[in-house]
Amino acid sequence: MAKAYYVNRLNPCPVCGKDHGCQILSDVAVLCLRTDKNNVPSGWVWKKELTGGMGSLVVASNSQTEQERQQQREQWQQQREERKKQDRQRKATALTDEQRDQEARKLLKQLGLSTRHRQSLLNRGLTDADIEAIGFKSVTRYQHLMIPVNPNFPGISIDGLTLQIKNDGFLIPLFSFKGLIIGFQLASDNREDGKYKHLVRPHLKNGELPLQFYQTSSRNLDLIEGTLKPLIASRRHHLTVVGAGGVNWHHSPEQFQAILEEIQPERIVLNSDAGSLLNPQVLRQYRELNQFIKRLGYTLEIRDWGQGKQLKSQGLDIDEIDIQTFNQATLISFETWAGIAEAGDSHSLTLSQTELFEQFKLPQLQEELTQTLKQFYSHHLRKGKKLDQTTEFAASSIPKTTSIPTLQSTAIVLWKPQILTSMPYIPRQLPMVDEWQQLGHPQFIIQQGERLTFYQEAYERGYKYLKDSTPAGHGKSHDAGLINLETFGIKPHQTENKTRIFYLSPDHRNPTNATIEGNYIDLESRHNGLVYDFSRRTPLGKPYIIRATSLDQKNGTITIPSNCPENDTFLTVSELGLPVFGGKDSPICQSCPLLSQGCPFLLNRRETLNYEPLIRADINSIPTPSKDDILIVEESDKNIKNAHQITIKIDEIIKTASKLQLRDDERIFKALRPLLMAVYQALEEVDQEKYKWGIYHHQVMELMPSIDELNQKIWELYADDWLKADNVWGTPIWDYEMINGEVTAIKISGTNWIAPSLKDLKKECYKIFENYEKYLNSLDTPQQKQAAIKANIIPSWLPILIDCVTGNKRINLRINNGKLMITKLAKRHRNIIKNAGFSIALDATQSKEDYAFSLGINPNEILEVREVQRCTPNLHIHLIKGLGNCGKQRRDTQQQRIRIGIEAIAKIHKEQGHNIGLIDHKSAIDHYQDLTDDLKLGYWHRDTRGSNQFLNTQSLISIGRPVPNLGGIGAEYQILGGWVNCPEKLIGQYGQWVNRKITSELIQDVSRLRAHLRPSEQLHSYLVADFDQHTISQIRLAFPGATVTVEKIDDYAPEAASKGAQTERGIIEALWHSIQSGTVATIDEIASLLGITKSGITNNLKDRLGIGFRLLKKSLLLLLESIK
Repeated sequence: MAKAYYVNRLNPCPVCGKDHGCQILSDVAVLCLRTDKNNVPSGWVWKKELTGGMGSLVVASNSQTEQERQQQREQWQQQREERKKQDRQRKATALTDEQRDQEARKLLKQLGLSTRHRQSLLNRGLTDADIEAIGFKSVTRYQHLMIPVNPNFPGISIDGLTLQIKNDGFLIPLFSFKGLIIGFQLASDNREDGKYKHLVRPHLKNGELPLQFYQTSSRNLDLIEGTLKPLIASRRHHLTVVGAGGVNWHHSPEQFQAILEEIQPERIVLNSDAGSLLNPQVLRQYRELNQFIKRLGYTLEIRDWGQGKQLKSQGLDIDEIDIQTFNQATLISFETWAGIAEAGDSHSLTLSQTELFEQFKLPQLQEELTQTLKQFYSHHLRKGKKLDQTTEFAASSIPKTTSIPTLQSTAIVLWKPQILTSMPYIPRQLPMVDEWQQLGHPQFIIQQGERLTFYQEAYERGYKYLKDSTPAGHGKSHDAGLINLETFGIKPHQTENKTRIFYLSPDHRNPTNATIEGNYIDLESRHNGLVYDFSRRTPLGKPYIIRATSLDQKNGTITIPSNCPENDTFLTVSELGLPVFGGKDSPICQSCPLLSQGCPFLLNRRETLNYEPLIRADINSIPTPSKDDILIVEESDKNIKNAHQITIKIDEIIKTASKLQLRDDERIFKALRPLLMAVYQALEEVDQEKYKWGIYHHQVMELMPSIDELNQKIWELYADDWLKADNVWGTPIWDYEMINGEVTAIKISGTNWIAPSLKDLKKECYKIFENYEKYLNSLDTPQQKQAAIKANIIPSWLPILIDCVTGNKRINLRINNGKLMITKLAKRHRNIIKNAGFSIALDATQSKEDYAFSLGINPNEILEVREVQRCTPNLHIHLIKGLGNCGKQRRDTQQQRIRIGIEAIAKIHKEQGHNIGLIDHKSAIDHYQDLTDDLKLGYWHRDTRGSNQFLNTQSLISIGRPVPNLGGIGAEYQILGGWVNCPEKLIGQYGQWVNRKITSELIQDVSRLRAHLRPSEQLHSYLVADFDQHTISQIRLAFPGATVTVEKIDDYAPEAASKGAQTERGIIEALWHSIQSGTVATIDEIASLLGITKSGITNNLKDRLGIGFRLLKKSLLLLLESIK
């Protein structure tokens, strides 16, 4: 018998005609992957199905001659060429991803999900909310459709009204990295015909099979086989996943590379199936995948929880393991993992050949033998004939179950520590810093009550930065209030002890926890007066203390008088972008008569800083900490500011030009005149009529002169001097010092230039800006000092602008409403944290990477800890769509609709006796002042972070998306990373960064209810805005066990819906009532009843539902019939 071989282009399969996958055993026997029992070409006899339904064993009929077989092959070749031609035509008319998504959603609208399939998905670990969000739908064989779908969509018949599937089952949507549905797989009820199959013609326009992508906030990319399994694993373990059937990620290279470019993962992790180490074919595919990922510049890692050597039946796939098993899994390199499969020592994860045969091959062969015998005897009893030659071949092909000796082998490999992303914390076993780095700087998972022990151990083992990412409401701030010097093993009464613990929060006067309020002393900061806000109370029952407004000062309602008469002087100097500080060495304090009399404010601060070990303060009001100090930074995402903004008007430009003209060398002014004129003209031309929101950095830079233009101007002014000079490079300027009684030149500090560079001009510009100290006359009042500073001092804006024009990417320019806003990096906050000996950041929603980004350090320097999150099955999150984004700028009509919706929702819960809270943008709060008797009011960013004001409410209604000021946030991103962006376009890494901030604020808002602390109460959070699928997924993942539903505002208040939605609802209700009454209304009658035209009805239905009036009527008639 000839040796078996796989088919190729020169030797295609004689059965199906394909050139890959099939195997020719001999001239008369073929393992064909594409032939089944009901589809056998003439001249061949079907014998049996291969293991797993992966094709069939077929043998040649004795009656077929070689000539007939050759004719058969030629026929298959012709069919193959015809299929290729059809394939080319299909590609030419293939749908784009956007068109596929549109057709897919049209298909889903017509389908439902059976109880049996829903229960099957629930048994796999999905929730009802997950099922609805993903969009699983049941289908029957050759499913009929009411609304036609584009025939070019996979699985759709030519007339668009039939789904071409052979079995019942349910559809699994396939998502692209843009969140579009680009295809489906069928989860067949008939598993003998294959579990999961693509619909007919599944390939995308580029010829690739669609991958399954689902994104979370995870910065890693997890590869999981299949299309359903990745969705379940993503929900269960909070993973960003890419799924592919049959280890085929590398067979869709364009999609895979697009995903990598979009999310730029930190790691790519393969979650192999159970038994994968024992399957040579799978291992071969994994090696190809590893090489593919290497070519893309990434490293493939394997998540290992011991599944590689286990049977499939043991339920150890990624979608089947529990959270504890997942957290204890280790990440190892692919080479290490693949090496385990090849190693033969006793500690290997692989089985010996004997064990492999006994556990896997022997049961399989026994089953095959049973089927063969059954076939033989049934055939013998029916026909009474002897076993023919082909049956003898099938029986003889069964391997004998002889014992295979175990091969012994040894290998010496270089040991490398396993890379971990997270691991459970074991008290008193926290690794040292260098050991933690070798482990891959994992996050530690702590249990309730272990927080202070972890903090202490981290401090003792030399960690510098610690971030506590425990979910909101799990006791971070409460435990922080219990911290004292003894927590870190420091004896408080030792004279040499200088350690202080600072709790840093903007709300230091009004702590949110009783432990903070009772144990920490408040560090007084400057103010112009304070008042009590009795509508809000601290945990110890005291009224809030807030800064007095100008109205309070005018009406004389200030409760606590100003503690510093020069407070506005400090603010005036700070706004000019000049360094300012207080104390006996401060020029401002030295000009104040209170300094010599013993300033009470400075004395109180000195007493607190020198003698109190536990201090709560604003980060702006503390001195630079020492290496002995410990910082606790509350809400680090909100508390740490890195941007400083200087605002320049036309007056400052004119003053700057005047000072430049008064310089001895007027050519300096002439060299910079193009730059000054460009700014002046830009401020004149960019007004709010033309540019409502002003212009951003990239637009401003287009108006500025280029470096070449400025250098050309300098050359024109200084060329003659330069050409006449003996030394064209200028004369060096030396610094001198007295050494051994002699004046000695030490170093060159500059050059007396002949022709200045732009850098030289920048230095010259600093000389024109005066020192504000000369206007601090102790005989003047604070108001006179401030007026003198404003009249004479110009912000040092021009050197910064020159720095930006000459290439400094960390300076941002904006123009709006006649003002140039220059934003530069302010390092004070980050330097405070860096200078401290140990710091703890408390923020539930800011990622470690974003925290490191704000500090300007490597994320691997930050030790992250997170407490196990408690489930909240009593929490109901309602995502209300239909009112748009509900931004800060609203029309009166939109505000009226929002008000109607709020009142409708509040009415439901008021009848249930609930306390109700309302969150909106600060600019909109005044619209609800008449509702304060029924609703507790708050606004975004103030009451949605670090606040316990809604602990007693059962329902919280939150209006709008908390989008930060995009001009400011875009400027901050640029000065932090040096990447220029268009603030309004939330794309790329910048868009992801901003969206993380928005999602964080939403999660913080829902957390105000503290659902995990109130398990006996049913709590409701309403987020009223139109959210994208990714945001919905993030909210769902943030609250395990909670019920998350997407609803329409017209389900609560039809009057609050848009006009189009109200019209749609009116049409459907009117038509439904007429059908129920037995007299089906015509389109003319409906139009007359609603007071609109026939074309208005048609356009509304087509725009909103994608169907016409006749099809709507037919659908409602069928609905009524099914109900009856």
